[in-house]
Amino acid sequence: MSAPTFPHRTVLLSTVGLVFVLLLLFGASACQSVTGGPVLSAAEYQERVAETEAAGERVLGELDPVPVTGGGSLDEASGSCVDDFGFDDSGVTRSEPQYEWTLEFADRAAYLAAVGNLRRTWAGRGLDVRRVEPDRDTGLPGVTTEDDGIELTLAPDWYSHEPVLRADGGCVRHEYSYEDAYGPSSY
Repeated sequence: MSAPTFPHRTVLLSTVGLVFVLLLLFGASACQSVTGGPVLSAAEYQERVAETEAAGERVLGELDPVPVTGGGSLDEASGSCVDDFGFDDSGVTRSEPQYEWTLEFADRAAYLAAVGNLRRTWAGRGLDVRRVEPDRDTGLPGVTTEDDGIELTLAPDWYSHEPVLRADGGCVRHEYSYEDAYGPSSY
């Protein structure tokens, strides 16, 4: 058997070089993923918080039948959204904007109808709709999807077992200063 000819060697070297470059790009992407993704400015983070709330409000408006009552609140702390490895520089923090609305429906049938209607609405928009397993105490199922990187879920709460609508903006690295949270220092 003879040695590969020049054109074959060029193709082989080009392929090896391309694979090497792709591995470098994949490695860089994986490192950014491990470190938590890009760092957003404080203003960009506030935009993400507003987008998360708006997505939840949109779903709230899509509920049919409409809940009897419902109150919402913002929570930005999450045990799964911390810098365990010390990648974040000074002035960078992580937050997970989550809005939650505790809902009350007229009865079990109204809640189940709302879940079914929401499933159809989301599927009609081309979203990937997933079923949330029934709550162990109430037997009520739920439904979840992701829309523009925001996870939306209608399901019974893990602790209270009451129906809740959650909009989760995901773990976000962003710039932060003491003044952002508390205003200018008086010292």
